[in-house]
Amino acid sequence: MNMMNHSRRWRAALALLAAAGLGATGCKPPRAAPAGTLPPAYTSNQITDPALLEIAEGIKSWGARQVSADKKPLYGKIEVLPPTPIVQPYGVGVFQAEPRLPVILTTGEGWAGMSPAERETAVAQAFHHLQEALKDLRHATPLPPTLTVQTPRGMNLAWINRLEDNGRNVHGDD
Repeated sequence: MNMMNHSRRWRAALALLAAAGLGATGCKPPRAAPAGTLPPAYTSNQITDPALLEIAEGIKSWGARQVSADKKPLYGKIEVLPPTPIVQPYGVGVFQAEPRLPVILTTGEGWAGMSPAERETAVAQAFHHLQEALKDLRHATPLPPTLTVQTPRGMNLAWINRLEDNGRNVHGDD
């Protein structure tokens, strides 16, 4: 019993010395930085390049201005995602990852009133606009677009890395 009390006293004394030592060295708990002063810790899901961010905002505003013949918006939602490697098929069994800028256009009210030919034209114009917007971007490797057009319920109507020669890029919307 006496040994147990001695051991407790010894541990308490060590704890007191350790606490006094920390206080003497000026250790204080870290303070939280004011909100908005630190850069984001994880940026893989964000566009961090200022030039690309400006292009992305331009793409969004361009998409918001697109309307059908009866002045209804063609796209209800325009998303520009951070550059990501997209796997491209080349030949049989050979694949290559290529960095691209994914853009997702979700159809709006004006889409339903368009003919299939008008939809093809609108999608081709959108893809050409993306290519043109990214043309002047100064990256070590070119950053081509990948355009996805989908319905509000998520049905994929087009996934375009390059326009088809036959002019048929929109599928599943017949």
